[in-house]
Amino acid sequence: MEHPAFQNKVFLTIYLLIWTAISLAISFVIIPLVSFSFEFCLLFGAASGYVFGGIALLLWNVVKYADYSSQNGFQRVVSYLALAVVSVGVWFGITYFLLYLSFPENNISLVVPLIPLEILLGCCLFSIIVLAYNRMLEKNKVAEEEEELQEIEQAITQQNPDPAIEIVERIAVKIGQKIEVIPVPDIFVVQAEGDYVMIHTAKGHHMKEQTMKYFEEHLPSNQFVRIHRSYIVNVQVISKIELFEKQNQLLTLQNGIQIKASATGYRLLKKTLNL
Repeated sequence: MEHPAFQNKVFLTIYLLIWTAISLAISFVIIPLVSFSFEFCLLFGAASGYVFGGIALLLWNVVKYADYSSQNGFQRVVSYLALAVVSVGVWFGITYFLLYLSFPENNISLVVPLIPLEILLGCCLFSIIVLAYNRMLEKNKVAEEEEELQEIEQAITQQNPDPAIEIVERIAVKIGQKIEVIPVPDIFVVQAEGDYVMIHTAKGHHMKEQTMKYFEEHLPSNQFVRIHRSYIVNVQVISKIELFEKQNQLLTLQNGIQIKASATGYRLLKKTLNL
């Protein structure tokens, strides 16, 4: 995926306008802080804004290919701090080098009081850009995975036109010498237990010698979703869905059971819930 600014002329124009606005904002902010001409302040703002705009283009590839999201929390913080130091340092150096070439050295020395403000501004711009890039890349990744999943499902359906599979309405489980019949709507979650499955209901749980694949195929697909290789959940008993870590979701059921959904399972769940 190329930088969004290069996807079409409209996006490129918007990108340039954004950095033009940032350049003008910087110029007007420093006017009361330095005793320079209005022209110098405009040049200072333009150099600061457009140079960072160029660095932002390079940051896109760094954020895209470095994949900091796969690192643990501490490593991710260290990586982003190092990237911020390099980015702000390069921006700072290029900006003041351009000003040094354009104005006498004795005038440039008067800009030294602006250095703390420049560093703060650079850190803010870096943070905003990285957050925006991560969000765009995450959305693009999810869209690509969903498209790939749909293509796989479509290919399987076309290559293996299986006859209609019977959807069960009740499950029979053996309890000692008795057999109990559980209506399908009463099932909260089906959990893999080796060669068996554990069927959880509001009244308790029951072990049954059966495979997860069987339940995945024979339970109503509009009500039961395999959110994880070890769990098939009844969507009607989900009471809460919350973010767990970075890319996972934690489901809380009406009976208090909490289940972590995989990335693929959560996409199937969203599709079932029309989210």
